[in-house]
Amino acid sequence: MKATSLLTGWTCRHLGDTAPGKTVTLPHDAMLAEPRTALSAGGTNTGWYEGYDYEYRHTLTVPENALADTHILEFEGVYHNAEVWLNGQKAAFRPYGYTNFYVDCAPYLHAGENELRVIARNADQPNSRWYSGAGIYRPVTLWVGPEAHLLLDGLRVRTVSIDPPEVEVTAAASAPGTVQLQVLDGTTVLASASAEAGKPVRLKLPEAALWSPEHPQLYTLQAAYGTDTAAARFGIRSLAWGREGLLLNGSRIILQGACIHHDNGLLGAVCHPDAVRRKVRILHENGYNAIRSAHNPCSKALLDACDEQGMLVMDEYIDHWYIHKTEHDYVDYFNDWWRSDLESMVKKDYNHPCVILYSTGNEVSETAQKKGIALTKQLTRYLHRLDDTRPVTC
Repeated sequence: MKATSLLTGWTCRHLGDTAPGKTVTLPHDAMLAEPRTALSAGGTNTGWYEGYDYEYRHTLTVPENALADTHILEFEGVYHNAEVWLNGQKAAFRPYGYTNFYVDCAPYLHAGENELRVIARNADQPNSRWYSGAGIYRPVTLWVGPEAHLLLDGLRVRTVSIDPPEVEVTAAASAPGTVQLQVLDGTTVLASASAEAGKPVRLKLPEAALWSPEHPQLYTLQAAYGTDTAAARFGIRSLAWGREGLLLNGSRIILQGACIHHDNGLLGAVCHPDAVRRKVRILHENGYNAIRSAHNPCSKALLDACDEQGMLVMDEYIDHWYIHKTEHDYVDYFNDWWRSDLESMVKKDYNHPCVILYSTGNEVSETAQKKGIALTKQLTRYLHRLDDTRPVTC
């Protein structure tokens, strides 16, 4: 499908305001523009910024001859309790502020101009133990393709052997059909095959190099399905864990890690790829080979930077389950949404060789209770069902 970045043409205002919104460019941290006062309910956790709810607006123009195409909006992160409205109809709700989600626009679009509204709530303070930012702080993309198309996040690559290098590839589509697959090193074709959509096929890559922190070699999987195309980057590496410790490509590796939050210091919660790459580079230059995303799923930009620079990643889900740490945190939504949240995290992570570990939670006192111990097992087993190639911790 064709991707169009929706980063300009947005306005933002406090929800309920009647004045025109201020023109903003995405990604955007609305909280940075708010006053900081001693009366802020978020207090030290939010840097004394006051919390508000926000309304973003954008116009989507759809030509008459494109109305039958598939239109899907991708939001990589909206903090929080996001509502997406198209032409006055509620198209989606996603409460967790750190997970990416997709919105099928087909039931709501018409030819010509379409009104897109996104509501992000942050007036329910305190809702976090750290500076969360607010609004559409990660990118938004409009995906357009034919009715029969390759599914977003539908390309999966799994290493099945490192000596010789061999991968298993799956390309999921909206309907049965044949997919043409190629593995590329730049413009050089290393392997090709035909496969049925959704059916795994193995590709031998005898000339390929392995991905490692010292040599972060990346390749591209390209897929063609009818008139639709898709691509995904991946690295070839093995991962094992047990009595000998953590083995990467068959050799024991010691993790020298740091925990990083999603924000970029004075830039706020805005996800700038350059700032993310700089953060990873500085850590690498100072001896770190691993990072943990504290305390929520990390951005696609961070995973890309870690793939490219050879930084290992523990991607973390959350820092509480059913026991509140702040009055308005995610506890009220957790039970209904954790499966969807973990599924989104795994789909985002799966092809990234840098991701070697999942974390279901941080400092969760629930694990001291029988109910919490049972939930720990439930979360862990669900993650292993989604992805059996990586260990899970808490």
